[in-house]
Amino acid sequence: MWLARSARALLLPALLLVLVTAGPAEACTNVTSLSQQLDALLAEYDREAAPALPVRVRLSFEPRHAALTADASVHMLADLVMTWSDPRIEWNASDWGCDSLVAATDRLWVPDLELLNGASGAQTAQGARIGSDGLLALVLRLDAVVPVRVQLAGWPADRQRALFKFGSRTLNTDELILEIDEFTTAVVFETGSWELMSVTGQLAPEAERSVAAWSVTLRRRAAAHEAASGAVLAAAALMLLSAALLPPLARAPLCACASFTAAVWLVSALLRLPASSSTPTAVVVFCVVCVAGGAGGACAALVARVARASSAPPRSLRTLASAFSVLCRLSPGEDTCQAAEVGAWAALALLLDRALLAALLLAVFVAVCVYL
Repeated sequence: MWLARSARALLLPALLLVLVTAGPAEACTNVTSLSQQLDALLAEYDREAAPALPVRVRLSFEPRHAALTADASVHMLADLVMTWSDPRIEWNASDWGCDSLVAATDRLWVPDLELLNGASGAQTAQGARIGSDGLLALVLRLDAVVPVRVQLAGWPADRQRALFKFGSRTLNTDELILEIDEFTTAVVFETGSWELMSVTGQLAPEAERSVAAWSVTLRRRAAAHEAASGAVLAAAALMLLSAALLPPLARAPLCACASFTAAVWLVSALLRLPASSSTPTAVVVFCVVCVAGGAGGACAALVARVARASSAPPRSLRTLASAFSVLCRLSPGEDTCQAAEVGAWAALALLLDRALLAALLLAVFVAVCVYL
C-alpha cells in the first residue's frame, strides 16, 4: 500500500512535466491555430508603414558564386540576409506555444533594398522568419552583375575587385539605418576559372541615405598559362644568352629564333586577353624579349659593319679603345680580323659589341626579374 501511494505521488509530477514540455512543441505544429493567431495579430497591421523610425536593418552578404564575364563585369550569385525589428509583431510565446514562425512577405513591411551600382535580378524568399520578440529575418537571393575596371597587370594570376553597394532609393537616413554583420562563412562553388579570395563589408553613407557595400576580390585560376608563360620566357632568355656567347657573324639566327618565340607567345596571349585599363606584366616582359632578340641581330650586323670600315678611325675613338683595353681584352677573333680592313676598327667593333650585349642582357635580366 505504501509503495502504491509513493508511485502515484511520483507519477503525477512526471506526467505534468511531460505535458508542459510537449505542449509548446505540439502547439507549434498546429498550423491552423498558428494561422488564426497570426491573422488576428496582423488584422490591424499596416504593411505600408514602417516600424518606429529610424529602422535599423542588419545585413549579411553571403556569396555563392562569382566570375568575371567577357564584358568586364563581375557576375555574382549571393544571399543578402536582412534582419530588423518590428515591435508591432510580438506575441507571448507561452500563450502561442511557439516562439517563431514564417509569414508571407506580402503581409509585412519589408525594407526596399536594392543594388545601387549594377543590375540585379533579385528573388525574395517566399516568407520571412518572425520571432516572438518582433525580430524578422528575410533572405534576398541575388543574381547581380556589377561593372568593374579590369586590371590585368598580374595576368595570368591577376585579381579583380568588385564593389556591391546596397541601399534604399526612397528611405533617407532618418528612416532607415543599415548595419553590417561580420562575414564569417560562404558557400561558394569554386569549380570555375575564378576563386573567391575575400569579402569585406563597409558602410558607405551617401547624401541623405545609408548605404552598405561589400568589396569582393576574385583571383583567376590559370595554372597552365602561368607554367607555359614561364617556360616560353625561360627558353627565349636562354636563346638570347646563348647568342651572346657566339661571335657576331653567327649570332643573328639565334636572336631571330628568340624573337620569333616571344612573338608567337604574344600573339596567342593577346587573343585571350579581354579589354582592360592596364597591360599585363607578362606581355611587357615578352615585348622586351622580342625587341631584345631583334636588337641583338641588328647589333651583330652593326658590329660587322664597323669591323669592315676602311678609313682610319678618329683619334678620339683610338684613345677610347686604348683606355678600355686596360679594363678588358679587345683582341678580336679570327673571323673579325679577316673581315676587318683596319685593325683599330676591329678593336672598336669588339668594344661596341660588348657594350651592346651588356645593355641587351641587362634589359632582359631586369624584365625577367620584374616578371618573377
